[in-house]
Amino acid sequence: MTAYALDHVAIAVRDWAQGGPVLAGRFGGRWDGGFIQPVFSPAQLHYANDMRVELLEVGTEPSSFVRRFLDAAQAPARPHHITFKVHDIHATLDAARACGFGPILVNVASDMWKEAFLHPKETGLGFLVQVAQAAGTPKELGGDLPGIRLSPPWPEPEGGCAALPAVAGTVARTDAVRRLLCDVLGGTETPMGAETSAFTWANGADLVLTAATEHTPGLRLLAFRGDGSTRWELADVLAASADEPVVPELGIRIADLAPRPGAGERPPARTRSR
Repeated sequence: MTAYALDHVAIAVRDWAQGGPVLAGRFGGRWDGGFIQPVFSPAQLHYANDMRVELLEVGTEPSSFVRRFLDAAQAPARPHHITFKVHDIHATLDAARACGFGPILVNVASDMWKEAFLHPKETGLGFLVQVAQAAGTPKELGGDLPGIRLSPPWPEPEGGCAALPAVAGTVARTDAVRRLLCDVLGGTETPMGAETSAFTWANGADLVLTAATEHTPGLRLLAFRGDGSTRWELADVLAASADEPVVPELGIRIADLAPRPGAGERPPARTRSR
C-alpha cells in the first residue's frame, strides 16, 4: 500500500476567519496550526478520527495562486485539493508515472516535507491530488518559523469533536480514477451501486465517488459525524451530496450524518465502517 492515509481536504478561502468558525463551531474542529506566508497561508483543523480540513488563505502577494483560483470562479471559497500521506514519495511518483500520470509541482528538496501534485485533467477527479511525505504534524513542522500561528483567530470549541469519516464527490473518468486511487495510492475499492464506489485507506476519511452525469466533476460533501463515530451510510451521503446547500464560507456542502435522537442507526446494508 503506497498511501497510508487520506490526510486532509484543502479548501481555498479569502480569509481563515470565514471558514474556521463554521468548522470549529458546528463540528468541534481543533486548531492544528497555521502559517502566514506571502503566496498562501495554510491552516488546519483536525477531527476525532485524525482527519483534517485545511484552509488555504489568500497570500499577501498579488500573484497568490489562491487568489487566482478564487477569482477564476468569482467565489469566496472553493475546494482545492485532497492530500494523501505516503511513506516513500519517490516510489509513489514512480508508480504514478508507470500508470500514465505525470506529477506536477514536484518538490522533494526538504527532509521535513516532500510533495507533488496530480492534475485533475489526467486523473478525472475534478480536483487536484497532493501526495506528501512528512516528518511530523503541522505543529511539529512549524517549530519557530516566522509567521506561525499556534492559536486560532476564533474561540476554541468547548464541546466534543466530530469525526469526518467520509468525503464525497463526482468524477468523470472512472478508469483513470481507479488506476490512481487503487494502483498508485493503494486504496481499497468497494463498489456501492452501479455508479458509486467507496475508496478506503488505513487512516483518514473514506472517499465516496460517483460517476458524473449531470454534475461537474469535483468534491461535493464533507460528511461529519457529530457523535464521533466513523460509520456512514451511502444513502445519507448521497442525499446530503444532492440536497444540502453549499456553505458559502467553504464552497462545499457539509452535513452531520449522526442519527437524530431516537432515530437509531439504519440497517447496515450500505454501511462502511472502520
